[in-house]
Amino acid sequence: MTVLGLRYRPGPYRPVAAWRRWWPLARHEFLSLFRTKGGIAVFCVCFVPLAVRLFVLMIRFGVVDFGPRPRGQALARSQALAQWDPQRPDFYVEMVVGTWPGLPILVLLTAMVTAGAVARDRRTNALELLWTRGIGPRAYLFAKWCGSLLLVSCVTVVGPLLLWCAAALMAEDWGQLTGTLPFLGPMLGGLLLVTAAWTGICVQVSTLCSQTSQAVVAWCMLVVGSTAIAGVLGIVARDPSIRTWLSIWDAGATVARSVAGVAARGSPGYGALFLAGVFVALWCVARRRLVLEEAVG
Repeated sequence: MTVLGLRYRPGPYRPVAAWRRWWPLARHEFLSLFRTKGGIAVFCVCFVPLAVRLFVLMIRFGVVDFGPRPRGQALARSQALAQWDPQRPDFYVEMVVGTWPGLPILVLLTAMVTAGAVARDRRTNALELLWTRGIGPRAYLFAKWCGSLLLVSCVTVVGPLLLWCAAALMAEDWGQLTGTLPFLGPMLGGLLLVTAAWTGICVQVSTLCSQTSQAVVAWCMLVVGSTAIAGVLGIVARDPSIRTWLSIWDAGATVARSVAGVAARGSPGYGALFLAGVFVALWCVARRRLVLEEAVG
């Protein structure tokens, strides 16, 4: 095409797949923690429980020798030591869903990244720019959730998987591998399920807040506050199962334990319904707010 003697290159229309529009957002969210030395330090701190249990494995299989080791039968018979037996799923699950250290690690990691996922973009007026890139509110939230899920899953899912691989390699024979392989899939699936629920709720909370600090405070109050209130009500009513359907943390932990085959304190059905109800309620409000912002923008 020639206009006033100038030649312009043809610009054919090339449609871009939807995933190629939202994937850069997810990747950016995943890498946001590693852009500072403090973020890298926080990520390394989250693997301290993994290092502790790895050291226990080294003692258990004789890599590090401090004298006579407890036999596997003794570990299996003792309920207090059940979570330290590498032949049971408790060993791999409890470091993630146990109140200590699982809850502080989840709050620390999500407060650093997930809680500010949307509020950070709103503070910098980045939402108006994203709406012009062919990314709708649903794709935007999905991208933020995917990036946060990938990051948190490195600790809650990949960590137990690496611990299981280390146990299988340190064992003297293939008995450790064949004995623990049946519960590996359900264990990882349960951890991934509750991680998706926790990060999804955290992203919705971030959507409802205008500032990153507000989102962090709201998320910490929601997780820690619901756990504390549910614990007090459980003591008053003498019914510990109340924590299953009133605490976001305990509801997810109960579901993960049940799927992994670990004895769960409470009904996993109530916990799953509670998490789903909180997620759907926050999703409806968050999506409506983003749609209104897209229309105004």
